Amino acid sequence: MNVLWRSVRGVRNSRLVIGAIASLPWGGGVVLRYHSVNDDPAWAGNYMQPSLVIHPDVFEQQVAYLNRHYEVVPIGEIVDSMLSGRRLSPRTVSITFDDGYVDNYRHAFRILKQQGVPAAFYITTGAVGDKTPLWTVRLRAAIRRTEHKQIVCRSLSDRSIDVSTEPRRDETIKWLTGLVKHCGKNEADDLLAEVFDVCGDPLSSDGTRIMVNWDELREMHSAGMTIGVHTISHYNLTTLTDREAEMEIAGSRDQLERELGGRVEHFAYPNGRTNAHCDTRIARLVAGVGLRSAVTSVTGPASLRYSVYGIPRLGMAIRDKDLRLMEAHMQYARIGRANTESVQSIATLRPEGRGCTGCGG
Repeated sequence: MNVLWRSVRGVRNSRLVIGAIASLPWGGGVVLRYHSVNDDPAWAGNYMQPSLVIHPDVFEQQVAYLNRHYEVVPIGEIVDSMLSGRRLSPRTVSITFDDGYVDNYRHAFRILKQQGVPAAFYITTGAVGDKTPLWTVRLRAAIRRTEHKQIVCRSLSDRSIDVSTEPRRDETIKWLTGLVKHCGKNEADDLLAEVFDVCGDPLSSDGTRIMVNWDELREMHSAGMTIGVHTISHYNLTTLTDREAEMEIAGSRDQLERELGGRVEHFAYPNGRTNAHCDTRIARLVAGVGLRSAVTSVTGPASLRYSVYGIPRLGMAIRDKDLRLMEAHMQYARIGRANTESVQSIATLRPEGRGCTGCGG
């Protein structure tokens, strides 16, 4: 079975098949979703999910490839095309980053600037400059580096959790991360506070800066990069009340505008892969505060089939260091369909100007 699957995958990703797909006129453009570009061996694992960390040399090769073979445009151009009803060229690509890690400035921005390529960086504003490092990073660091072999939390019914080995720690990180993403704000705050109390919070003392700071964001913005909204705390918006979610969205936008001295128009849903993280209610709140677009983490093309408040993206991972495989993933995303209910349900939602309510269809 494994031999058969490898054979099928080899044919599916062959240059001949991918070349044929690339020549198809239908489909749409592709928005790429990155997180981290880093060459520090301690970074992947201790602070970040390893599959989401791209080495700077690999990223440089990817950007050079995209620059040669595609038209790399700012996310705003894709939004403008979608709003005007203009079909996107199949060679259209936009590069985006989520969260706002410091390596986005140190490595990704340097490479993008050298090659004259635009990108969008969606920033979790409550974490800027490590004011409060992103909770996903703090949770990973706390579990990976705790001295305990077992941890017990009252909020988890005093359940004893085995963290005695590296695989057990990674399983615990995955489980707790999923749990927090399905909690309300107060529950999430309480659970995380208890985990940090039990395990320790190594980011408070190890001196490693995790997140980009305001000066770095201003430089990126001045150089023509798009800076977008990714909420204040990176909690799952669908678990919040309307008031809490709107404060997360508008509050983050307002802080970015104050610090950057300009209008901020684009948004990325935290954890926006399924209906559990992105739905019609939240999309309407994004539109209602006057933001012009919202990207998801649902795989699919950027096309007129979708709302500007439900733009699919293709997640980039360590697997894409093979440029042929990256090309295959892009082409299948371009002709694919984002079938999640959340993206389909907001397909007619359109902006009506800052401060609107009940926007769209």
